[in-house]
Amino acid sequence: MLALASVLAATMVSACGGAGGGDLAAGTTTQAAPPRHGHTDPHASCDAQGIDATHLGTGACTQGGVQYVVANYGGIVKLRTIAVTIVGVGVAPADQGHGRTVAPQRDAFLRVKLQVQNRDKVPHRFGFGQTMLGVGADNYTESAAVERTVHPESLANAGTMGPGETLTGDVLFDITEADYRQLQSRGRFFIWNFGRRASARLSRKGGQLGQIRLYAAEAARPAEAARPRQGRGR
Repeated sequence: MLALASVLAATMVSACGGAGGGDLAAGTTTQAAPPRHGHTDPHASCDAQGIDATHLGTGACTQGGVQYVVANYGGIVKLRTIAVTIVGVGVAPADQGHGRTVAPQRDAFLRVKLQVQNRDKVPHRFGFGQTMLGVGADNYTESAAVERTVHPESLANAGTMGPGETLTGDVLFDITEADYRQLQSRGRFFIWNFGRRASARLSRKGGQLGQIRLYAAEAARPAEAARPRQGRGR
């Protein structure tokens, strides 16, 4: 096992560091994103609206034919049927549950804890493989087999959400040590609407796509009411 296993704890950490867990990615610093207000056009270019890695703007835009809704760490992505915010991120050298322990095929399991609200008018279950992690040029789909059989906190195991209801749970990724160390400088988290599955090859056929930058922290906002309202969680 690489050195990662001996130095990283399985506790949740924030994008700016957390007690006992150190920084999200060692040796890097999360940028503070400037506040952004006003309307964004989902059909206009992301670059033209400053929704890019340089200006760190947030909102809806289109790039390469794909329609994105972009937020920074600590913010909320609101898609047509789903609203998502990242509650925390943790890493561990193995995952265990239901009497089993599973080692990653790469170097470590990255656990992303989400708060998810159903914005639709009908009930939905969160699907296995509905999210993806991007680090630089590398894209990771969920470790769905581990989520199904080993990880009891998996969001997809949390049950059905009624309209307006919110659940909290994890999605799991098997990643390399090198990419873990770049999360806070090059990491992005992708989320699809209910009924969609993540695809490492992004296209307009995939529909509306949410993106949360792990390398930029959301500026403080007074509108706490904007957060998804709590229903039941685990």
